[in-house]
Amino acid sequence: MNDKYIFKSINTNKEKKSFKEFLRHQTNSEYGGYKIYDGSRNHLLQIPEELSELVFFLNKFQKKKSNFKSFLEIGFASGKTNTIFNRFFKFNQIVAVDNFACDINANDLFANVQRKKLILLCGSSSSKEIKNNLKKFSPFDLILIDGSHEYKDVINDINISTNLINNKGIIVMHDIYNKEYPGVGKAWSTLKKNKKFSFKEIVCKKYYFNCGFGIAIKRK
Repeated sequence: MNDKYIFKSINTNKEKKSFKEFLRHQTNSEYGGYKIYDGSRNHLLQIPEELSELVFFLNKFQKKKSNFKSFLEIGFASGKTNTIFNRFFKFNQIVAVDNFACDINANDLFANVQRKKLILLCGSSSSKEIKNNLKKFSPFDLILIDGSHEYKDVINDINISTNLINNKGIIVMHDIYNKEYPGVGKAWSTLKKNKKFSFKEIVCKKYYFNCGFGIAIKRK
């Protein structure tokens, strides 16, 4: 494989820096990228510094602990973040939940459901049917919560995640410092009271939008 392939590895600070630069080309200026919003909605909704640091951290974690084989994503959207994670971690199983209530780019969605071991559940994560289906595919080694940003919905997703995460697993929450959605930060503060986990935050506040990742690591 070509050594310049961006998804080959992210083991060094140099590789992390290259990946961050790659992300800037997928991201609008409000998030720290090089793109101007053009209405196509095919941009990445992530801050490059945060996502590159998160992937770098997760890669180091799995090398010390165990590989991430199963991944649950609550809030798939068009699947860009899902694809990025899968390129690095090569999951044996991906389960994603989304009600697709938000505007997305159809071509982007189609591209990001291909060439991966994906089970896509269409509906609300608060529904009984979705919860029952998630149990069938659990436990998960890695969970990303980035669905509805209303407090009650985020708490629901946290409850799902803490019950379905593996003993050595990690739960990641996005937008814990997003001022437009204070319910996410409030729910993150609630999760941090859970003594079964240790916690870490990845935050960059240099740009127009604030996002932030919260990381909950399951204690043995």
